[in-house]
Amino acid sequence: MLFFSYFDFLMANLEVIIDFKGSISFEIMENLLNQLKRAKQFNALRKPLKKRVYGTVVESIDNIFKYAAPVEEKFNELQRPPMLMVEEQDGKFTVSAGNLVLNDQIDGLRFKLNRVNKMDDEALKRLYEEVINKETSDEDRGAGLGLITMALRTDEEIRYHFVPAGPGLTYFTMHISIKE
Repeated sequence: MLFFSYFDFLMANLEVIIDFKGSISFEIMENLLNQLKRAKQFNALRKPLKKRVYGTVVESIDNIFKYAAPVEEKFNELQRPPMLMVEEQDGKFTVSAGNLVLNDQIDGLRFKLNRVNKMDDEALKRLYEEVINKETSDEDRGAGLGLITMALRTDEEIRYHFVPAGPGLTYFTMHISIKE
């Protein structure tokens, strides 16, 4: 007699399209995006959903590339490398990304994530216009446009976690489920 747990049932239809861990370079970005474009699940999507998935992956990679805290060449158990995962389950895509951030970035990230998670699409569109038209200074680490754009692509909250990763560092992960 075969026995499947509920977890086994849930995982049965899960397809991992991208499972990457390591440093991000322009060449790696290109390879990851090509890997996504070659995936049969991705190619089976309608064009609007395909654009939302692709755009979310681009934003996730861009955030890692721009804002990841520097790490040593040898990763110890506290210093994990950047990661990107794209999964599809029953037609729903989830993009997960993670990287080390400096502890002084946590409050700003948490504020931006909580803000976009509380807004509906109309409020997000207004915030996008406000932020894109705002003057920036050299000290700005990011206006949050990527987070706003990703929030517009999901009908769920952006899930995120902060895990201490050594002196002055935290491992930040976020998960975005793409809406139809």
